[in-house]
Amino acid sequence: MKRILSTILISCLALGISPYAASAAIKPGSACKKEGQVSTVSGKKYTCINKSKKLVWDKGVKSNSSDEGISVDKNLFSVDVTVPASFYEGTKITQEELSADAAKKGYGKAKLNADGSVSFRMSKSQHKAALADMKKSVDDYIQETVNDSPKIFREITYNKKISEFSVSVNKANFEEDLAAGMIGFGIGILSMFYQMFDGAGENPKTVIKIIDQSTGKVFDTQTWPEKE
Repeated sequence: MKRILSTILISCLALGISPYAASAAIKPGSACKKEGQVSTVSGKKYTCINKSKKLVWDKGVKSNSSDEGISVDKNLFSVDVTVPASFYEGTKITQEELSADAAKKGYGKAKLNADGSVSFRMSKSQHKAALADMKKSVDDYIQETVNDSPKIFREITYNKKISEFSVSVNKANFEEDLAAGMIGFGIGILSMFYQMFDGAGENPKTVIKIIDQSTGKVFDTQTWPEKE
């Protein structure tokens, strides 16, 4: 899963590609490519296993890694963002590539640190623009979800910090569709990445309330990361 998050970051900072479609690529039970491959996100480590002659991601276990979070330092005129080395696991990044990307996007600097982490410096306006792009990714994901399942999802709204979501649904249809219950996975990934990039620290939390449209009452609450 770190590969997904690092791809999101590189896209937003260097390539300007919207990341919302990638967030649902890895989840428990979904297909993976190499047995034994490990990906970690938000304190959970997922392993690619052979199950019934198919390679799929397992349910995940709690990770003890201490470098999960993105560090954000907001200065007077600039913002420094440091991404831990673990986010680049399995990728080869050089200083030359980082410098070229930084120059292309107009960032103050991009530095490959000795511990493998990567630091970016950008203006406050650039940081604000990056957050706006991430917010658009959340909006795009929500719109796609509602458009794809209009008989289940009626409306999805969120708070200013993009940490709490209210999902209005047709309760009967929602409970009959197992895939609908995974709504928290995609929203959770995008929400937590936005929060980390906004400076929320290494332990962001997303709360998703599922609401019965006919009564207005909350009948289920999902949190991300999932509780053990």
